Amino acid sequence: MEPYNNLKNTILGINQELRLLIRKAASINGLPHHTLNAWKTTTSRIHRQLAEGMVRVAVVGSIKSGKSTLINSLFGGDYLKRGAGVVTSIVTRIRPGDSIKARLKFKTWDEINSELNQALVLFSAAHLDTDERDFDITREKDRTRLQQNLSVLNRDQLISDGTRDPNSVLITEYLKGYDRSKGLVSFEPSTHTFEEEDFYRQKDFVGDQSLAIYLKDVLLALITPKGFGENIEIADCQGSDSPNPFHLSMIQDYLLQTHLIIYVLSSRTGLRQADIKFLTIIKKMGLLKNIFFVLNCDLSEHENLTDLTGLISRVRDELNLILSDPQVFTFAALYNLFKDLEHKEGALARKDLLRLEQWREDLNMAAFSDQETNQFLKAVVRKISLDRFELLVRTNLERISSVASSMRDWAQINHDLLCKDAGKAQAAFAEMDKRREASDQVTLLIKDTLDGTTRKLKQDLADNVERFFDLQHGDTVQEIIRFVDSYNISIKDYEKELESSGFLPTLYRIFQVLREATNRHIAESINPKLVDFARLEEKKIKEVFDQVSGPYSLMIQDALDQYRRAVEKLGIRVEQSPFKSIRCPDIALVKNDTHLSIPSLVATMQYSARIKTEAILRLGFYSTLKGVRKLLKKKTERELDSAVRSLDDSVRRIKKQIQESITAHFMDYKENFKYQYLFKLVDAVSGNLYEVLVDRTRAFTGNLSDLSVLIENKRVSRDRIVNEFVSVEKSVSALLDQIREAKGFVDNQSTTQLISI
Repeated sequence: MEPYNNLKNTILGINQELRLLIRKAASINGLPHHTLNAWKTTTSRIHRQLAEGMVRVAVVGSIKSGKSTLINSLFGGDYLKRGAGVVTSIVTRIRPGDSIKARLKFKTWDEINSELNQALVLFSAAHLDTDERDFDITREKDRTRLQQNLSVLNRDQLISDGTRDPNSVLITEYLKGYDRSKGLVSFEPSTHTFEEEDFYRQKDFVGDQSLAIYLKDVLLALITPKGFGENIEIADCQGSDSPNPFHLSMIQDYLLQTHLIIYVLSSRTGLRQADIKFLTIIKKMGLLKNIFFVLNCDLSEHENLTDLTGLISRVRDELNLILSDPQVFTFAALYNLFKDLEHKEGALARKDLLRLEQWREDLNMAAFSDQETNQFLKAVVRKISLDRFELLVRTNLERISSVASSMRDWAQINHDLLCKDAGKAQAAFAEMDKRREASDQVTLLIKDTLDGTTRKLKQDLADNVERFFDLQHGDTVQEIIRFVDSYNISIKDYEKELESSGFLPTLYRIFQVLREATNRHIAESINPKLVDFARLEEKKIKEVFDQVSGPYSLMIQDALDQYRRAVEKLGIRVEQSPFKSIRCPDIALVKNDTHLSIPSLVATMQYSARIKTEAILRLGFYSTLKGVRKLLKKKTERELDSAVRSLDDSVRRIKKQIQESITAHFMDYKENFKYQYLFKLVDAVSGNLYEVLVDRTRAFTGNLSDLSVLIENKRVSRDRIVNEFVSVEKSVSALLDQIREAKGFVDNQSTTQLISI
């Protein structure tokens, strides 16, 4: 890792010196700044990419697999606490810092009220005495009325499929935590920071469900483990087997940003059905190539090393069914954490110290865990360094080389022109203007044809998006419609609830079952298809621009060769440097630089926002309600049959309402996907490619009229300006020597050597 960090810092240093030289050149009297400003923009972007380019690592796995323990062991402290309950959906992110710090970002009142009103859809009409206006938790009378309504509900109305109704839990926890959170929440985004001795207060929020529900984001700053370097983010994701499908979509959203996934399995359970399902989803998203497995070993659960190795073998065989040759590391995260904490006074309870000593007594198990831990850390560092290297170092080293070479040529040309007498200089200007005009024609042609390519590509992508989301023939929306239509709800199973709770509560229960099933289907089946489709479209974007970049490179090279020959005939020195063919910029680098990502997958499940409480009236439930209640009082078999038929008819209406909402919602998502993601990505790639192409010609295509005036101005000290150009030229040449040395270092060493720790 150290060679990589040294190389990155060397490139940052070279780029910074280049930026200072550009600033120095801009201070030369009478020179135009267009070319210099373009180089300034490029070097600023390079600095940002190298300094801020984030490598993200997601730690995932099922509930209680040991994800938080693993991260705590990596950072050597008991920093993380799992968020409580099924209603919280927090991805805790950790970044390097000079000192420990916790930044908690809270939801706004509008976001909270939106969630609450969603939870009250149908639930309020079925169970609660509410008026027609939206619920507002900041209004005391709204909170009081809602608490009163909740208090009179019976057990059957708060239990769904054997567990607490998630919407009633969400409502209850928001009300419970209101008084303690109201001072930290506002109508504008708010953030609260805990530093140093107050750091561990963040656990009070994350660990308390009634407080955690008010949180939107948790970011911790911790001292980085050795070898991890800067600009790394490690995320503790929620359990992949969370009963809430929204949580799964949140994990999917984060996984799309990651360079490495660490999947944690518990040695107590091995590979479970929930793990197989989630890994299948990750596979459909095309992310299995960037995954390590940690079999988190509970040393107290295994009799000896032979017993543990048997489990490892079984887990490997099972994982092989999903991906070939999985990388599995087996060690005890809690053992590693306890070893770090034992040196901190009061950090470990006596019982934990005794457990640590007991684990150490089994020398074979302890040694195996230590060895696997070291192998895991080396693999992680190698992987994140490789991504940094490929994403940032190679591309930006070549870009710096291009700018520096162009700036050296620019300084040489201006220096030689200033050294000529006025007559020869004017003749040179005339000839160079002809060549400049020819080069301008080439760049203009490239711009026009690139714009044409961009328009044609956008149209092709738009057609693909329309086909993918087509309501009649596209698989995506039709698959959801078919799922809702065919989802089997046996009304007979709800007869007892119909008789004991009433018509609307029973209908609400069925609606919740159907909605949760639909959301889970979207998360598990539709979202991976969306990601796969996006990957294919990104590939098409790269292929199109790769096809056009080759001919453009040849055009630029030919124009530069002609220009060099022309200026050399005028006695102007131009260094010969190899011309490397220009390729389409890396899509991942462009996305990272422009902060573009696939529209949130969580948004695919926001369709139910279109289903309002008043839908009950529109669906005609109340037209049958009075008759149903009358029938239920008599409790004859025939009359109960009529109530069941009414319920069955209402369920069909609910299915239709859900289908209509999904259709309308996905049409909005389609437009967002097209205009806010794909089209913006095309523009960014096109603009990046054009900038790289034009950078090669900036030294030769600048307007020389200001320099001509400078030469004719008798009051200006040409000797001083000539010396300034000489100084710039020497400094840039020295930088080019450093760049060549850095390139040689990269070329002469294998990637493995470069990023080894």
